[in-house]
Amino acid sequence: MHLITRKRFIVLGAIILLMLVVSGCQAPPEIVQVTVVVEPTAVPTETPEDQTEYHAAWESGPHSTYDVARGPNDWCARCHSPQNWNPEATIGAAPNCVSCKMFEEITVGDGNVLIEEEDWFAIPCETCHVMVNGFATELAYLNPITMEYKAVSNSTELCEQCHVTTTGNAFGSGVDNKITFGGSAHLNYGGFIGEEAPPTYCVDCHDAHTTEPKQCIDCHEDDIATAEHAGGAYGVMKDTVTCMACHDASGADVGPNPAEDIDLWTTTLTTVGRGGPSTDAIVSHSIVFTVACDRCHFEGNAWELTVRTADGEIPPPPTPTPEPVEDPAAEETETTDG
Repeated sequence: MHLITRKRFIVLGAIILLMLVVSGCQAPPEIVQVTVVVEPTAVPTETPEDQTEYHAAWESGPHSTYDVARGPNDWCARCHSPQNWNPEATIGAAPNCVSCKMFEEITVGDGNVLIEEEDWFAIPCETCHVMVNGFATELAYLNPITMEYKAVSNSTELCEQCHVTTTGNAFGSGVDNKITFGGSAHLNYGGFIGEEAPPTYCVDCHDAHTTEPKQCIDCHEDDIATAEHAGGAYGVMKDTVTCMACHDASGADVGPNPAEDIDLWTTTLTTVGRGGPSTDAIVSHSIVFTVACDRCHFEGNAWELTVRTADGEIPPPPTPTPEPVEDPAAEETETTDG
């Protein structure tokens, strides 16, 4: 029994030894190097929106213009062309206040330099937008001194980088450009028109690039069409009176548009300048829903308008004062006394 087991171990050992000898005599396996070319995954890129339409709108608006009558100098440029602004520029004493063309000849101001049209930046895309590869992206104001962007939270905050009032400061550089809403119905609006929220920001009413405003009828068409509007007289008035001539809440003057080619009543403002007083049509941003017709239709108005009450009614003619009746008895007494 032990002999058999021993033989088995001898046979098994011989087999293992034979396998080791055979494997040692074989050639080592050939190593094959394989180069795998992996194509890079394409990163999807969003094609920038075509902004040609915005450029055309901007070119048609006031932010792209050069106007010698509006002060193309390095002081007024603070708002009209920020990249041309010189913080050290000052307003000179009259008559050479600022460089401009108020009359027939160009006046060169003391303390500010007239900028030629070819050097005028106006208010380009980069003033109001962060530019990326030539395309306008989010809103931001480009500081013309540091040439760094200042973050803004909305369009109104951006507009007010220039449309601001700074009068009364110690530097004599005050401007009065802030838009005042006053008691505007748009600020005190108690509800929505259908699903439309009331206007909140400048661009809710103004095109951001042409600056053209919406017309009242764009939002109030249903109200304007009612029979109660203007006491039923809107159909007659619509071609001669602007909405703001009646619905202004700022207390502005109201009368015929000073421009000879515009036959409309509107809100106006009279100012006194170097050439004397002048009256211009203005756009009021302060709006009231209920109007007072006697604002224009008052007794003795200069335009010979029909006199009306605040509610638009024609007041009854005044009751004539009765003539005193002579007392015959009194006359007899006077005769007797005489």
